[in-house]
Amino acid sequence: MYLHSIDEIEDKIRNREVKISVIGLGRVGLPLAITLADCGFDTLGIDINNELVAKLNEGVSPFPDEPGVSELLKSTVESGRFKASTVLEERDFNIVTVPTLIKGDKPDIEAVYAVANAIRAPHGKVFTVESTVPPLTTQQFGDIIARNTGYKPGEDFGLAYSPERIQAPQVLRDLKTYPKIVGAIDDKSAFIVATIYSCFAPDIIRVSSPVVAEIDKIMENAHRDLNIAFANELAMICEVYGVDVYEVIRTANSQPYCNILNPGLVGGHCIPMDPYYIISEVEKRGYSPNLIKEARRINEDMVEHVVSMVEGERVAILGLSFKQDVRAFEHSHTLKLIDALRRHSHSYSIVVHDPYLGNEDFDFPVERDLYTAITGADCLILATAHSYYKSLDWERVRECMRGDLIVDVRGLFDMERVKKSGLRYKGIGRDGSAKCEI
Repeated sequence: MYLHSIDEIEDKIRNREVKISVIGLGRVGLPLAITLADCGFDTLGIDINNELVAKLNEGVSPFPDEPGVSELLKSTVESGRFKASTVLEERDFNIVTVPTLIKGDKPDIEAVYAVANAIRAPHGKVFTVESTVPPLTTQQFGDIIARNTGYKPGEDFGLAYSPERIQAPQVLRDLKTYPKIVGAIDDKSAFIVATIYSCFAPDIIRVSSPVVAEIDKIMENAHRDLNIAFANELAMICEVYGVDVYEVIRTANSQPYCNILNPGLVGGHCIPMDPYYIISEVEKRGYSPNLIKEARRINEDMVEHVVSMVEGERVAILGLSFKQDVRAFEHSHTLKLIDALRRHSHSYSIVVHDPYLGNEDFDFPVERDLYTAITGADCLILATAHSYYKSLDWERVRECMRGDLIVDVRGLFDMERVKKSGLRYKGIGRDGSAKCEI
């Protein structure tokens, strides 16, 4: 494909003669793969998880909370346009969406390198990385292929970086709503990637290089991390003066140019991780991004701040997902909170409730009935603002609990309503007890 003329490439894409592979079938890869299949492309999804692949080929989605995914998966499997496999097959157009993580505070992108090392027949093909990676990773991806096969990026195969920009639980909507960024090593790669993605994306933003796109992706989430850190700093200031941070935020945001976020713990795959992808790499090159580092420190310290509010030994935590109204437990802020509680004292007895719990195994007790989880608790912590928790029966909560302390990490509860039920209320920036004379 890459070696054809632009006119030939355009015809192949228009006639849906391009065969596509999507490598990594998580929350990013699977919706992208079935979206491309729905556009009419013969799409192969590749993943190392045998059980996942088997279920996908039966039309069973691992993400039932993602609107439209189950239906689109079923229809594209039935049409034959999508199938899944555990065997890597290099096709005309190949998209890498494998998970990238951190170890400590260092990037862990071994999964991306593993894909590059597994490629054996890149000649004439195009490769696009979507996984979040440090700057220059796309170049390194191409260099690995070149070293292993003798084929060169920009001569024998195409290469680009096009970061995912979606959020759960609205991935299909985001794919068709947000502009797609494309940073390629040459004009032909950029043309191919942009033309294929324009089959579903509303707009294509072409940037000058993969590095620009890589930095953009990291900084989108680092910027949000900074904004949350500002809100958390404001919350601590409000606690010093004994005022309600949410009142301050509402007032400040009445100014059109002010948009302060709500304070809270930071979890998930992106916001708490992506800043480390730039911190680690840019420090190797002699610059310390102090503002980004300080924002990370502030947000990480909020876990210990929440622990300092806890009283008693029996703790019920409401919410395990890192985001409200979605089933997404991996890298959750609640897991960090549980670890911090355990470090603080081995005497804590912890139970967790989440309306999206399935058959997952954790190293702490979980309870699927809300009021059973609360029963006998000295302290109740609201960790995730699921809509399910908005209508708690506070009189019943008071009857079930042994203690009387509510710690509202997300500012979900009506503070006065909680207090009228005979319960005490604490929250980030809403402690209500001034730390200095006013």
